[in-house]
Amino acid sequence: MKFETKIKVAAGAIILVMFTVAILPLLVKRQVAVAITELSNASNIERLELNLLDLLLDAETAQRGFVLTGDERFLAPYHTAVNRIPVVQHALRKEMPGPAETTRLEAIERATAAKMLTVARAIELRRGQGLAPAAAFIAGGTGKAQMDALRTLIDSEIERYAARRADLGERLQSVSNSAANASLVATLTNILVLAGVLTAATRVLRQRDLAEHRANQAAQETQSTNERISRQNTLLFRSADLMHSLELSESSDEAAVVVASYLPQLLPGLSGSLYLYNNSRDLLERKASWGGAAGEPELIEAGDCWALRRGSPHLVTRQSGGLACRHAGAGGEDRLCLPLVTQGDVIGCLSATGAGLSEGKDDQRAWIGQLAEQLGLALSNVRLRVSLRQQSVIDPLTQLYNRRYMDEVLRRELARSDRNGEPLSLLVLDLDHFKRINDSYGHEGGDAVLRKVAQVLRDNVRSCDVACRMGGEEMVVLLPNCGIDDALKRADALRRAIAAGDILHDGRRLHATASIGVAAYPLHARSMQALVHAADLALYQAKHQGRDRVVRAADEADAGATAVPHGS
Repeated sequence: MKFETKIKVAAGAIILVMFTVAILPLLVKRQVAVAITELSNASNIERLELNLLDLLLDAETAQRGFVLTGDERFLAPYHTAVNRIPVVQHALRKEMPGPAETTRLEAIERATAAKMLTVARAIELRRGQGLAPAAAFIAGGTGKAQMDALRTLIDSEIERYAARRADLGERLQSVSNSAANASLVATLTNILVLAGVLTAATRVLRQRDLAEHRANQAAQETQSTNERISRQNTLLFRSADLMHSLELSESSDEAAVVVASYLPQLLPGLSGSLYLYNNSRDLLERKASWGGAAGEPELIEAGDCWALRRGSPHLVTRQSGGLACRHAGAGGEDRLCLPLVTQGDVIGCLSATGAGLSEGKDDQRAWIGQLAEQLGLALSNVRLRVSLRQQSVIDPLTQLYNRRYMDEVLRRELARSDRNGEPLSLLVLDLDHFKRINDSYGHEGGDAVLRKVAQVLRDNVRSCDVACRMGGEEMVVLLPNCGIDDALKRADALRRAIAAGDILHDGRRLHATASIGVAAYPLHARSMQALVHAADLALYQAKHQGRDRVVRAADEADAGATAVPHGS
């Protein structure tokens, strides 16, 4: 074969190799772009399905708050869910990649519609027939079963898309391996063909190196995307776990402990504090901290934080500077403060510090903002549940515990007394001639006397004692780990404290006295009803003997005596 022919063959081979090496990155890039698009689609579907679940939970929470209180303001999240759910479902339909996914989405839509109808039915019952029918309807379990089914459907979809992401990752790895193998074949071909043509070989090798570099860049970008999506999914799952734990919290302090345990995982590499308004809303108390934020102040004023002043996130970094909050330490670290807002009401702020805030990590700052929104709503719900529970056990006039709470505590304390062998005493207190006070000074005067007597009880009982209003002018004081002799002394001290205090009402001084019956467990009774009855009999006797006195209950051997009727 002539040299010119060899050169032509070599040139043709070089052109073929160069063309192969040149087209390879385009093919790899195309496949990577398709995979990234599918990953983005899967992520959007997961986010929308989680958003749909959040809206359903908000609607159910609003329904419960409205059923318990009858206050239409609690239905704001429900109305938001009614408006937002169709939008989310429409967005999900647009993201569906095929008919099978659309079919499963239709099943979720049907379950969502059924759940919202159940919520609407409970609301209609509460509006039309009151608390009892609505509570009975909720207790039937239909809404819970529907919600459990929805969670199962949505969790199943999330698992499918997690598997789909894994498959896409394997596909990307396969593409990377194919690109590497093709590059190796191209290299060997270059070595054989360019044995005598050094210039052409150098050119082909350069093209090959460029192709390999592009393929590696594409593989690295794909790997980085997978890692970012994996981190986001992990944070979303931990965030959902945090929200679920907050739903189970029984107090703001317990909720703060939950937040402090989760935030190091949700905000790795950062430290900070959670501040919430106190009851008087004049100061913010630090309820939780994580990382290296132990030196931050325990109390701040609203004016100390620029985020609370502006009502929007406030970022201060070493590079760009900015107005530092007065509650910030002297270290000069990067700091991001975010107000916690729920339904237009600011309940506190979240402050985070760390070097990661100034390194252009917009995704991290956006994630902290989303977390602050979720925390604001969850902590507001905790406060609402605590408030509702207090309203269910506190008498609104006297601020003493009500009869329902007294029955619950008395049953528990009797069991504890029986278990530990400790005495338990019960005082039943009734105001003397209370009807005369109402007739002479009106119900407002009677209410003033009841409030004053309740204040005397609160000021003169131990922290372990429980003072309750049984109804009308009758009150009960439960004395755990207190024998009959000590109970008689304390009852007489309460009687004297009530008689010693005058109440000023409409420019007139009102005077009240009380008769008190005292009974002890197990000396006078061996059951809750018998103990209350024994103290009641002693109270009747105190009334019969002239009022303004303390009478001890008869022992069990004498408890069959007939009670003496009395007037108040």
